Amino acid sequence: MTVVLGISLAMLGVAAALVLVRLYRGPSNLDRIVAADILLVIVIAGVALESARQRTTTYLPLLMILGLVGFVGGVAVTRFLSRDSDEPQGVLREQPLPATTPEPDGPDGPEAQQDRRAEDPS
Repeated sequence: MTVVLGISLAMLGVAAALVLVRLYRGPSNLDRIVAADILLVIVIAGVALESARQRTTTYLPLLMILGLVGFVGGVAVTRFLSRDSDEPQGVLREQPLPATTPEPDGPDGPEAQQDRRAEDPS
C-alpha cells in the first residue's frame, strides 16, 4: 500500500508541475481558469491520498469545502469573464440608422411642412 501511495503522490506532483506551467504560460484566460481548477482537483486528490495513508476520515470536511470552493470559484470567474463579451463573435448587432436632419429649404424643411399643413384640411 505504501508503494502505491508513493507512486500516486509522485504522479500528482508531476501533474501539478505540468498544470503550473499551463497556468503560467496561458495563452488565454480560459486556459488559466481550467488550469487553476485542475490544480485544485490535484490538491483535493493529494489530501485524499494523505487521508488514506493515515487511515482517518478527519479530512473529509476539508475535501468537501475544497470541492465547493473550486466549483463556486470556477463559476464566479467564468461568469465575470463572460460579462466582457455577452454576444458571441460573428453575430452582428443591429445598428440604428443614422439620424437625418431635415434641410431648412428642402422638400422636408419646416416651410414645406407648414405649406402641407395649410393645404391639408384635416
